[in-house]
Amino acid sequence: MDRAARPTLVTPLFVAITVATLAYFLSFGALLPVLPVYVEDVLGGGSVAVGLSIGAFSLSALFLRPLAGRLGDRRGRRLLLVVGATIVLVSVLMLIPANSVGLVVASRLLMGVGEAMFFTGAASAINDIAPDERRGEAVSLFSLALYGGLALGPLLGESVMGDGRFDAVWLTAAGVAAVCVLLGLRVPDTRPPELRARGGAPGGRLIHPGAFLPGTLLLTSVLGFAGFSAFIKLYARDLEFERSGLIFLVYAVLMVLIRSIGRRIPDVLGP
Repeated sequence: MDRAARPTLVTPLFVAITVATLAYFLSFGALLPVLPVYVEDVLGGGSVAVGLSIGAFSLSALFLRPLAGRLGDRRGRRLLLVVGATIVLVSVLMLIPANSVGLVVASRLLMGVGEAMFFTGAASAINDIAPDERRGEAVSLFSLALYGGLALGPLLGESVMGDGRFDAVWLTAAGVAAVCVLLGLRVPDTRPPELRARGGAPGGRLIHPGAFLPGTLLLTSVLGFAGFSAFIKLYARDLEFERSGLIFLVYAVLMVLIRSIGRRIPDVLGP
């Protein structure tokens, strides 16, 4: 197909969903370098407590994403975006009175619930509105919001924290999460007409067999990043390098460059 005749990909709706996702990952990323310090220095937790405080988020997100996908098919992506972002907002505000590791873990578990809903809704909506022949490119461009948030969020969190302004970090992250809620309210029902007509996907398996292998591959990469993000701040501090946000920035910038340059590879060569 001639490049000039290719269907439009970047529409106002595409931008709104992508910006909402960027705001979410800014909120998420702002906590990454701050929570380990809070758990260790303020709450007196050790390495196990730090790992639980960061990793609890992934547990609830992992188990609830299939259910969130089915809910999005039946009720629309907008519900997932708005409710998910609201739950994330509440979970961040829970950190303000959190005076124990248990309360921090509870906050993170709730944030995983919100993430399962929000990100599933955002990714599904992008897939809904992307032209068939540009679907891979759409996912690549959309993912720039994820890595942009992971690049700038830790820098934001460290800058706001300063010498121990933890409540200021929680309020800042909550404010950015509120932007997700507002942008989610602007998203219409993006489900394909045939899906809306039958009221969502029919009953059956929550996880499609075709998703198992690529999902497992993704899981292995996420496991590595989870351990990295949980302890890199504390390790950097041991090395007397306080600006661990710069490490996240390098990681995310590389991801953004690769995905920008190679965004059409899935459509041209296949996954």
